Amino acid sequence: MKPKLLITSLTSCSGCLSTLISLDIFPQFLERVNLVYCPFMVDAHNISNNEVALVEGCVINEDQISILKEVRKKSKKLFALGTCAAFGGINSLSDKIQARALSKYVEIDGIIPGCPPPIKILGNCILKLLDSKTYTLPEKNLCSNCELRGNLVKKFTKTITKILPDNFKDFDIENSKCFLENGILCLGPITRQGCDCKCINLGIPCEGCMGPVNNDYTSNVINFLSMINLTSDLKKYKGIFYRFSKPYVRGDKY
Repeated sequence: MKPKLLITSLTSCSGCLSTLISLDIFPQFLERVNLVYCPFMVDAHNISNNEVALVEGCVINEDQISILKEVRKKSKKLFALGTCAAFGGINSLSDKIQARALSKYVEIDGIIPGCPPPIKILGNCILKLLDSKTYTLPEKNLCSNCELRGNLVKKFTKTITKILPDNFKDFDIENSKCFLENGILCLGPITRQGCDCKCINLGIPCEGCMGPVNNDYTSNVINFLSMINLTSDLKKYKGIFYRFSKPYVRGDKY
């Protein structure tokens, strides 16, 4: 009997879902499952019992909390698809809403991180899930396979003055060195590898969308920033701390 699958979205750009649908293996994937609920693709109005649920997007209101809890109740396994679902996502930058990860409201069985998740990791994860197997995410940081790593040491003495290089459009990775050594903020040291350094290869330092290898996202950022010298302007820039995950504050409405 084919496993029953649920796919749904909360607040998101639908980029994670689009990446899933764009996978070369997605047609074969659909042949092996009974897609019982997916508003993006299936005309089904009720959340049905299922073996595996994939939920993309962050939670921003009480209606979404109710939907998420209903999905959790009907699902044997529930996985957070993408950075928004796993950590809160780019909406964490907003001062108007409280963007929260799924795990703040329900127990999840795993995450598939990335903005959107890298194709190789996403394809491997869904195939493992179909076979009722446990998937594993990379356990090293992005620096471990970055071409700009060079002789990078753990102690950084260069003052960080920028979040982007001046000439990223003319970036040449073969003739460049580590962003941090150039005084440009890069979260590679605390970010999980698995994205093949796509942003870095385009001249854009890592922003951390794959999340930390371990522990809490925000605490990793704070600990890392305590090791480097930041200009006073960057110390006040909330985008460093809230880019993908805003810390929970007592008294938050949701």
